[in-house]
Amino acid sequence: MKILDCHVHYAMPIAPEEIISLMDDTKTDYFNVVLVPERQRISSICDAMVLKAKSMNRCSVYSSLDVSKYFINSKNLGKAFAKYTKYLLKMGADGIKLIEGKPNMRKLLPIPDFDNMVWDPFFEYLETNQIPVLWHVNDPEEFWDKDKIPSWASSQGWYYDESFINNEEQYRQIGKVLERHPNIKIIFAHFFFMSNQLSRLQSILDKYPNIMIDLTPGIEMYINFSNNIIEAKNFFIKNQDRIIYGTDIGARAVLGSSIINKKECIDRSIIVRTFLEKDKVEVKADGNFLIGMKDFTLNGLSLDKDILQKIYCNNFINFSGHIRKINNHLVIKEAKRLKKTITIMSIFDKKVKKDFTYLNEAIKFFNK
Repeated sequence: MKILDCHVHYAMPIAPEEIISLMDDTKTDYFNVVLVPERQRISSICDAMVLKAKSMNRCSVYSSLDVSKYFINSKNLGKAFAKYTKYLLKMGADGIKLIEGKPNMRKLLPIPDFDNMVWDPFFEYLETNQIPVLWHVNDPEEFWDKDKIPSWASSQGWYYDESFINNEEQYRQIGKVLERHPNIKIIFAHFFFMSNQLSRLQSILDKYPNIMIDLTPGIEMYINFSNNIIEAKNFFIKNQDRIIYGTDIGARAVLGSSIINKKECIDRSIIVRTFLEKDKVEVKADGNFLIGMKDFTLNGLSLDKDILQKIYCNNFINFSGHIRKINNHLVIKEAKRLKKTITIMSIFDKKVKKDFTYLNEAIKFFNK
């Protein structure tokens, strides 16, 4: 059975070989790297192109957008993002990753409401050209409740008080986007954070044929499934062509760590796969990011092999299409452009340092 992980994070200084080795350790045949913007780097698209080149046709890349455009192209944001997306695809990106729906990103950046018409040229371009998107919208609902939020999430600054956008307001905005662009191709990450609202999620899937959902943990998602295992199994069987395997391997690296927690990454793959394949899952505490402080048992789905193969691999391939060829010249051009952008941003934001180490590594690699 082929395994394709649709949701792997990557950025230097993690070595490409480390991620490739981790895919071997987790018995993952293919993987999709999803990029998120970073204050110091703006984008790690050039890093990801190095990884893609070294992976020997095992890796696709969904690039983040250029967040500098929120500051310098705010009045024509949709047009700017549509143009940049076209450029990314020519460079060798295979799709777009949007982290803009994560509430702390909405607070950090001047992101317009998603139903603001300034976005429309971008969403229209995505829909017309059937560009695949993986979009993180909201977070677990308990992150808005100070009495229920896990300590590890609170330590990351993910408790959302009244100064952050409300999750239901974001769902309303996304609903408007889907109404205007009903054929847009989107994977909503983390089951759209509706693992406890399956009937609501079903109505969205029924209405919009190109919407998919991925299985990337939060562990709360699997606890919600386990607590309603019969409903969950019926949902998975009915939507076996709309659900995609993902793990969030490498997520710590984009949260500021320069190392990959190998045990956590392996645990992620084991938990998701065991939940899909078995009727019971014994989960051991890890003391932090993924699981927490207590051991527990989950009810599993024990799905048939033909359904598993769709979720593990076929659904993403059908959604995303072929892996695009890398244009070395455009990667070098983008690295040089990012160096100029970082230089300009550093003038206005003293926390942005002019460190071009990783961009220079990419230039050297593709300039052979």
